[in-house]
Parts: sequence; structure tokens; C-alpha cells
Amino acid sequence: MTRLRQLSMAIVLTLMLGTYALAGIIDCPPAPAPPPSSATATGIIECPPSDAQPVAAPTDPVVDFAFNLMQSILSLF
Repeated sequence: MTRLRQLSMAIVLTLMLGTYALAGIIDCPPAPAPPPSSATATGIIECPPSDAQPVAAPTDPVVDFAFNLMQSILSLF
């Protein structure tokens, strides 16, 4: 009876650990390679003119207030 109990516990433990070990294995084909784009194929890279100024995104006043509040709280420490 003791041998049957040990055997059943070994089988249960093996099945429990085996399912977790095999859980991350997913058999699927890899994604196909993207087709070459014309910019990399010809070696031409388009970029904006150097005199163009970057446009800053408009900020929300609530976000500005929250950042200022966090900075003032952090300066206390």
C-alpha cells in the first residue's frame, strides 16, 4: 500500500511540474520577413529640412499642476 501511495504521489508531482514546464512552449511558425522598403533598397533617407523647428505638444494645465505639485513634494524630502 505504501509503494502505491509513493508511486501515485510521484506521478501527481511529475504531472504538476510537467504542465508548468511545457506551458511556455508554443509551436507556431515564425513571422515572415517584411518586404524591403524603397528607402532602404535605394539608400535614400528622407528627412525634414534643418531649419524646421520641432513642434512642442500642447500641455494640459492639470498635468502641469500635478508635475509642479510632485516636484514641490519631492523637494521637501
